[in-house]
Amino acid sequence: MKYNNTIDPIEARKQRMARQKGSLGALVGILIGHAMILLGAVFITRAIFGFLEQDMLNSDEPPFAIFGMAAGLPLIILGLFVHTGASRKFTGKLFSSPGIGSGTVLFTGFSIGAWWGVLSLPAQGALWIIPLILTFIAGLLSIYGIIFRIRKSAKHNMLASMVKDGKITTAVITDIPEIDPSCGGLIGAITVKFTDMAGVDRWVQKVGQWKRVDLPKTGDKVTLLYDPQFPENVSRIWIGPSGSTSITDFTLWHS
Repeated sequence: MKYNNTIDPIEARKQRMARQKGSLGALVGILIGHAMILLGAVFITRAIFGFLEQDMLNSDEPPFAIFGMAAGLPLIILGLFVHTGASRKFTGKLFSSPGIGSGTVLFTGFSIGAWWGVLSLPAQGALWIIPLILTFIAGLLSIYGIIFRIRKSAKHNMLASMVKDGKITTAVITDIPEIDPSCGGLIGAITVKFTDMAGVDRWVQKVGQWKRVDLPKTGDKVTLLYDPQFPENVSRIWIGPSGSTSITDFTLWHS
């Protein structure tokens, strides 16, 4: 086996991850994960109604109910792994998903399976309430997802304006949680200290996410972007790795 020690493996890994961001392959992985979650949820709820159907018809052979239970849960679990991994490659973040989230897809599948199941029963009775509730939850999650995307878009527009008109300065990390050696990264709060244009020392705490290889330490220097007219406005402050200048840089640790 040949080895090449003339290439920095850390830099090569960063370049590989950069190529994966927004890639078609990662997007296909997200869609496959969603499809698996959706089918798994449909199978599970349809299987539950299949057992009810068995009781109503006094049948001893519920083939679809057994298949749905056996296939549904593994599909959901595997789909979540596929979706999470593909989303991480697509966005470059630990936990971030483009488009609708997996929760919306999951409850959409539950509601589809429930409607399928209740319509297959010889007598529905009050069982109509189950698909109605599941559909209502799926609708609420969809609305929340839309609102979340609108807010995220507004935040992105604000950052674009700040990169153009804001002030970039150096800050020092005064506190960041330490992670266990087995952890792949951190989602938590970072506290930094910076000095504004008036010479006033300020501290700001922001929630972010870091992969293990990118996790800074207390005492490290970072780059901070803020509104010089309102340096106390935490919502208009972004923190990025040392040397950050662009929107991409300042969203690396934040959504």
